[in-house]
Amino acid sequence: MYKRDYILRMIEQAAETLHKVMFLRQNQQLREAMELLNQAMRQLLGVGSKLIHALSVKDLLALLSKDGEVDQGKVLVCGDMLNAEAALYADFGEEAAARAAGAKSLELLLTARELDARDQLREEFADRIESALALVGRAPMSASLLKVLIPYYEAVGRYGQAEDTLFHLLDELERTKETAERLEQLESGIRMYERWLGLDSAALEQGNLSKEEVEDGLNELIRIKKSILEQG
Repeated sequence: MYKRDYILRMIEQAAETLHKVMFLRQNQQLREAMELLNQAMRQLLGVGSKLIHALSVKDLLALLSKDGEVDQGKVLVCGDMLNAEAALYADFGEEAAARAAGAKSLELLLTARELDARDQLREEFADRIESALALVGRAPMSASLLKVLIPYYEAVGRYGQAEDTLFHLLDELERTKETAERLEQLESGIRMYERWLGLDSAALEQGNLSKEEVEDGLNELIRIKKSILEQG
C-alpha cells in the first residue's frame, strides 16, 4: 500500500506540470512548454530529456532504480513526460523526434511492466502504453521494442497483433543476420502458439485470430526453424 501511495503521489506531481504544459500548448507557446517539461524531468526524475534519449532502456531503468529495485513511480512519470514530449514535437512538425520520444516511452513502459510481478499497476501501465502506441503509429520499430511488445499484446488478448509483431521481429532479425536471436524468438513464438492452441475458439476470434491461423502460424515457425538449422 505504501508503494502504491508513493507512486500515485509521483503521478499527481507530474500531472500538475503536464496540465501547465497542455495550457502552454493550447496557447501555442511550444518552446516554453518544452522547457517546462525538461525542467520537470530533472526535478522529478533527476535526469533531463537529452540523457533519457541517449541511454538504452536497460540503462535508463538502472538510473530509475534504487537499491537494485526499479522505481515504478519514476517509470510511469517518465512515460508521461516522454508522451507529452512526443506530442510537443508533433506540434512543432518534427515527426521523427515525435516518433522517437513515443518509441522510447513505449519500450520503457513495456519493459518495466514485465517487472510488475503482482500486476498491481496494470491500469497505470496500460493507459500510458496505449498512448505511446498511438504516438508511434505505423512507424517502423526496433527489434528490442518489437520483442517486448509481443508479450503485451498476448497479455491483453490481442493475439492477431501479437502474431503480426512476431513476424515483423523475425523479418528484422533476418535482415540484420542475427541468427541466434532469431532462433530464440522462434522458440518463444512456438511456445506462444502452443499456449494459444489451449484457448477456445471464441477467445481467439475475439483477439482477431482463428484456430486454423494458429495452427498455420505454428507450422510456419517450425518450418523456418528447421530451415535455419539445416543451413547452419
